[in-house]
Parts: sequence; C-alpha cells; structure tokens
Amino acid sequence: MSSSIDVQHPITESGYRPCPFCPAVPRPTTRCPHCRNHVPAPSAVNMRAPASWQRLAAVSEKVLGSLLNLPERRLTFTVAETPVTQGSVDVPAPGVVKYSRELHNWLHQINAATQKACGTNWEPANCPIIMSAVFTLPRPKSAPKTKAVHAATKPDIDKLIRAVQDALSPSAEKGFHVYTEDSHILGYDPGPYKTYPAPLGTHAWALPEPGVTIALTAAPSAALCQDTA
Repeated sequence: MSSSIDVQHPITESGYRPCPFCPAVPRPTTRCPHCRNHVPAPSAVNMRAPASWQRLAAVSEKVLGSLLNLPERRLTFTVAETPVTQGSVDVPAPGVVKYSRELHNWLHQINAATQKACGTNWEPANCPIIMSAVFTLPRPKSAPKTKAVHAATKPDIDKLIRAVQDALSPSAEKGFHVYTEDSHILGYDPGPYKTYPAPLGTHAWALPEPGVTIALTAAPSAALCQDTA
C-alpha cells in the first residue's frame, strides 16, 4: 500500500517557504535574502498535510550550535580554487590516508575557508543538516563563447562532492569542524551541481572563476524548533 506525503508541509506550515530561484528556505518575505528574487506566496495545496508532520520540529535549539545565530540557520561560504576530485585513496596503514599533493591542497583550502566563514568560538552543530554544493568548473575551450551550456563533462560530480565531504568530516583528527557527526548530513539541496563560470553559468550560485559554493543548513526539524516549542 502506498501513500502520498506533502513534504512541503514542515516548511510552509511553519512560515518558511522555498525560494524558486535558489536553495534558500526563507521566512515570509517579498524577496529572498540570498538571491534577492521575489518569493511568491505558498499555495493553499501545500498548506494541507497530516498533523503528524509537526513532530519533525521536536529538536532542541541547543543542538544547533553556532548555526542558531546565523540567518536561516545557514552557513554559506565559497572556496576560490579549481575544484579537485577525490577517487580511491592510498591507505598505507590502518587509519593512515595518503592524498596526492593537489588533493591535499584542495582539502586544506576548503577547511581554511570553512574556518574563516565560521570565525572564532564556533560551536559545532549536533543536529540534522542539509548540505548544498555548487561547483564552478573551468569553461572548456570547446564550449560556446556567448551561450550558456551545462557542465555535463568530466570531472564526475560524485568525486567532487567526496572531496568536500572529506574536508568537512568531523572524523578527521585535525581541521576545523562545523558539525559533530558525518551521519547528521541528511542529503543535498541543491545538488550537488556543476556549472561553468558566471555570467554564462547554469546555476544562480555560479562564481566568476572556478571554485565551489558550500552551504550547511540546519534541517527544518531543527531550525523550526523555537517556533513550536
């Protein structure tokens, strides 16, 4: 037996509504605080759902860590460097991972950018998190000069996001930690996604040069707790 569930209800019922132009989920407003585009009012259809969805908000504010102090409970930052993929790595001994110099430098750049965005006295989040990652790749010489095209070429998106996950992983003994457990990552919204640089990029988060835009957002269940407690 199958049943349909209105997955928008936890957001719209509590005042949040997704921006149709970017991954932000802002509170009621005429413009999205991230991309500044107009956000239409939610439809009446999205407002109807079983009352059991309210249980998703039963998460304490305390577990949000420093995300609690950020607008929309979201940390967003960019790394201005050509993204590097992570495939199979060399493990010469238990617990020892050997990276190529290029990958090692990329992981360091991500970690450094994360720490800069968080600032001092950051308290890692211990709550469900939605990760967003949009990679801006070098535009190939074969691509049209005046027309936007999708970045449907190498490198593979799964290997790009693997490097980001590894750089942000709390399991690493060294490095800066935004959240406490890898298992807290529920999924990706948007993407992960690949695009070529702006102004001919195919995503609102396309950068003018190669790099990656990363966002870590407390999932609606965590972010809405204060509204239902």
